[in-house]
Amino acid sequence: MEEKVLQSAKSYFKHQVDIEQFKRDTYARLELNQGDNYGVTIIKRSYAVRFKKVLTLSGAAVLVLSLFIGSAFVSPAIAQVVAKVPFFGQIFGNKSDIIEQISEELIAKGYKVTAGVSYPEKVITISVDGSEEYLNQVKNDVNQIASNILHSSNYDAYKVKVVLSRPKEIEWRLSEKELKHAGIIEDINEKLNTQGYNVLEMRYDLPKKLEIGIPDTETRISEMEQIVKDVLSENGISDVYLKVKKIDMAELEMDERWRGILDLVGEDILGKKDYKVRMVGYSIHSEPEIQAFITLSGETQNTRDFAKQLEKVINDFLRSEDMKTKVGNDSYHITIYNKENKIVN
Repeated sequence: MEEKVLQSAKSYFKHQVDIEQFKRDTYARLELNQGDNYGVTIIKRSYAVRFKKVLTLSGAAVLVLSLFIGSAFVSPAIAQVVAKVPFFGQIFGNKSDIIEQISEELIAKGYKVTAGVSYPEKVITISVDGSEEYLNQVKNDVNQIASNILHSSNYDAYKVKVVLSRPKEIEWRLSEKELKHAGIIEDINEKLNTQGYNVLEMRYDLPKKLEIGIPDTETRISEMEQIVKDVLSENGISDVYLKVKKIDMAELEMDERWRGILDLVGEDILGKKDYKVRMVGYSIHSEPEIQAFITLSGETQNTRDFAKQLEKVINDFLRSEDMKTKVGNDSYHITIYNKENKIVN
């Protein structure tokens, strides 16, 4: 289960951008990961590009979830954390996630950095652009700024790592052919947009195959396929396996809405140790589900009690007045997994 969630998360976070952003972020991610397995997966031959920040519809995507409501029957550990968080009115404004806050603060202070976080390790890696000498000069200050931001939010579960970016290694990994293929996808998307097509996503492994996701209301399939084949032909690509996939827009709307619900409340549950959560996820199949993976082992009464209390905190928030219009009439369930990925609630 954990591996499934992690893989889904990698797919989402790698490809939720437009083509130009895809190019920039690929460099940044390779720079950030500096040769680990996560960085390598970015340049596998199969790519997925989603336009207009459309979310994946398959499986659960790891993301961060915060809990800003108390419960009369929660454990002392959870109660202490909940007591420190703001009232609901304070969290429904323009709230950015903790990585965005750290990045914006560092950039505002003149540092050229790329920041990211890994789960379930909860390591925030800040990659500094410059020389080794420059890194040594600013490393402590960068670390301190990030730590102060975490401390101001009472996030004690994260570790901060400041490293040097490696642009040469990035250039070696990302081939000219891969950038060319990304450009072709950009051209296809532009041509289709000018003809009034709403392209939601593209998955490609050029020159072998290309899959395009469009709304299930679109009927001009053959015309669309011809436009795509013409662009490919102009770039010397023929005999490509082309598939046009219709996406259920009602299902997509639900996916986006539930992602918005979880994005809204931020990442407190992962940022604070007392919640004992190593990662969380969500799915909309066959009904919306929130998944929380805790650090407690086994299926003891203590583990089950904690899981039930955590479930109640999440449920209380989703049933609050502020969330009624967002949750709507959707039925949903909350699943808590222990360290061995077994359901304990």
